[in-house]
Amino acid sequence: MTQKDAVVAEVKNQLPNFVPYKDNAILLLSGTQLEIIKTNIYSGIVNSTIDYSKDRSNTAEVRAYARSMVMNHIKKAKELNGGHVYQSAPTNSSIISNNVYPISRPVRVKVKIAPKGVNPDLLPDDLKEYVKTLV
Repeated sequence: MTQKDAVVAEVKNQLPNFVPYKDNAILLLSGTQLEIIKTNIYSGIVNSTIDYSKDRSNTAEVRAYARSMVMNHIKKAKELNGGHVYQSAPTNSSIISNNVYPISRPVRVKVKIAPKGVNPDLLPDDLKEYVKTLV
């Protein structure tokens, strides 16, 4: 069985009312169901029921491969993503060359925290005296 066919079959197994090319699997699957699919695909590869061209005895590599392969098919296979064409986020080079501007999205920013201690040499004289009373 091909890898894509196996993932589609596992999704249908977990979601009996799933409609291919219409429903979006990633939105319908719970975390537990997704983990079951990944585990079943891994088992299928190890047991040679699912196509895999590398060494099946390296179980750590097979497990990592199966997990990422399942997610790729769930995102990119039209049967599983509602029939939509998968589009990755644009790179800086494609933005510049095609004059396409990315849609703004939230960005995680590290908040700088002030150091615990204060360098008293940077304070004016009256504050230096006040800081000495606090210690």
